Amino acid sequence: MRHSAKGNAYLFMAAIVWGFSLAAQKEGLKYIDPLFFTAIRCLLGGLVMIPVVCMRMRAIRRENEAMEAGDKDEGGAVNTGKPEIAAVIKCALCCGLLIGTTILLQQIGLPYTSVGKAGFITALYIFITPILGLFMGKKTTRNLWTGVIIGLAGLYLLCLFGGIEAITFGDLMMFIAAFLCAFHIHAIDHFVKKVDPALLTCSQFIVAGLLGLIPAFLMADITWDALRSALFPVVYAGVIACAVGYTFQTIGQKLTNPNLACLIMAMETVFTLFSGWIFFGEVLAVHEYIGCGLMFAAIVVSQLPDDVLSVGTVKTVPEAKENIDM
Repeated sequence: MRHSAKGNAYLFMAAIVWGFSLAAQKEGLKYIDPLFFTAIRCLLGGLVMIPVVCMRMRAIRRENEAMEAGDKDEGGAVNTGKPEIAAVIKCALCCGLLIGTTILLQQIGLPYTSVGKAGFITALYIFITPILGLFMGKKTTRNLWTGVIIGLAGLYLLCLFGGIEAITFGDLMMFIAAFLCAFHIHAIDHFVKKVDPALLTCSQFIVAGLLGLIPAFLMADITWDALRSALFPVVYAGVIACAVGYTFQTIGQKLTNPNLACLIMAMETVFTLFSGWIFFGEVLAVHEYIGCGLMFAAIVVSQLPDDVLSVGTVKTVPEAKENIDM
C-alpha cells in the first residue's frame, strides 16, 4: 500500500527538517562567511552520504548477482551495477555547480530578507520547473497555470505591495536561486537515468563543497573560534538538511502517492515561516502573510491532478482506490 501513514510521516519530517534549514543558514552567517558556510555545509552533507552510497552499491551488486545466471542463460548482457565514471563526473560537476550556487545565493541574500519570505520566494521553483520543461517538450497541467496565477498574486503581496522599490536585495537573490533550483531539478531528472540517486546526491554535494572551499580559504577570513560558534548551524544544514532530509524524502516517496508527496513536502514553506518567527522574531505585515497564504495555496493547486478541480468530474470509487493502493 503506497499511500501509508508511515510514508506520510517521513515526508512530513523531511518538510520540517528543510523548513528549519534556512533559519540555520541565517544563524550561521553571524559567525562565518557565506561562501565558507556553503562549502562546509555541502562537503559535510556529501561525506555523511558516503555510507549510504556504499550500502546502496552493495545492494545493487547483490541484485545483479542474483540475476546474472538467468541473464547468461538467455544470452543477454549482464549488468554489473558499476556506475560509469564519466557519467558520475559529468553529473557531479553539473549538479554540484548548480546546487552549490543556489545555496550560496541564499546565504548571500538571507541577511537582507526574512527567513519566511526567503522560503516562499525560493518555492517559486515549483512553478518555474515545469515552465522550463515546456522548452524541453514536456507537458504541463491546467492546474499548474492556475497555480501560477495564484502564486503571482501572492508574490505581489509578498514583495511588490509597496512598489518596485520594495524588492530587497535578498528577495532578488532568492528569486535567482529559485531559477537555479529549477535548472538543478531538470539536471537531476537527466542524470538520474544514468547515475544512482544516492550516488548522485553524494557526489554533487562533495563537488559543490570542494568548488567553494578553495575560494573560501582564499577570500574569507576564517578562524577556528568562528567555526566552532557556527558548528550547530553547519551540522544542521549539512547533515540534517542534506543527508537526513534526503533519506526521509526517499523513504517517504516509496510509500506515498507522488501527488500527495508533493503536497506534504510543500509544508516546508510553512515551517520556514514558523522558524523565522521562533529564532529571529520575524513578524511579517498583514499583506505579506496573505501573500504567503496565496503562494502556499498556489503550490497545492499546481500539484493537483487536473481532474481534481475540473467542474463536473467525479472520481469513481474503483479509480480512487487505485490511486491509494499504487
